[in-house]
Amino acid sequence: MDTIDLEKLVQKGYYVTLGATSSLIEVIQDPIKREENLKMLGRSLDEITQTLAEKGVTTEAEARSYVDSFISQQVSGKPTDNSDATGLTTVTTTAKTVDDSAPEKSDQKVKASMRDEIEELTQQLASLRSELEQLRSN
Repeated sequence: MDTIDLEKLVQKGYYVTLGATSSLIEVIQDPIKREENLKMLGRSLDEITQTLAEKGVTTEAEARSYVDSFISQQVSGKPTDNSDATGLTTVTTTAKTVDDSAPEKSDQKVKASMRDEIEELTQQLASLRSELEQLRSN
């Protein structure tokens, strides 16, 4: 099986799962949708999976739009009206200047502490060697 076929299969499975979940929620919440979804069960498996995959694509797009608008509202502090009309959302970001000298100082501290630790470990290793030699000689 090609990796492209496998990728398409996994993607379709993902969309079918989203569509099935969306349909299940509709069945629970809406009696009219319940009847429509129960009538769908009489169709062939290919038709059902195709319908669920299409519903999954739509559900993913709606969820993505909702999350984008939610993030946009959190960032800007105000609701966006144009995101629903165009389907696109603009997210404004800010950047801060990074002080390059601060990492040098912390790097020097880390190097010094590493050097001290290496010296301590070397001393421990030397004492273990001498202890091992003493045990071998006995």
